Amino acid sequence: MSNTTTLNKIKAILSTTDISDEVLAVYLDMAKNEILIWTYGRDTELTDIPMWLEPIAIMAVVIGVNGNGTEGDKADTIDSVSHDFKYAEMLEYIHENAPSYVKVEK
Repeated sequence: MSNTTTLNKIKAILSTTDISDEVLAVYLDMAKNEILIWTYGRDTELTDIPMWLEPIAIMAVVIGVNGNGTEGDKADTIDSVSHDFKYAEMLEYIHENAPSYVKVEK
């Protein structure tokens, strides 16, 4: 999976130029690593996620970026305007949407 293409998709969804490619790449690397471990286990030799998991990585990054600065918050009120955070944090999103690894012993 090409990081450049994936970063372009993330930027298109975010519709902002305030975030550098370097910052988005860090979020993407974190999302990919979590997806690999969550889906294939800690002992996987894979170094990149397959294309069918790319949408989960993209949305996880979008959620992570949008939640930056609100870590741990469930709701907030600013100037009498209340905001409930609809989406889980980045890792929770991955765990809810990517298939989890199950080790089967013989």
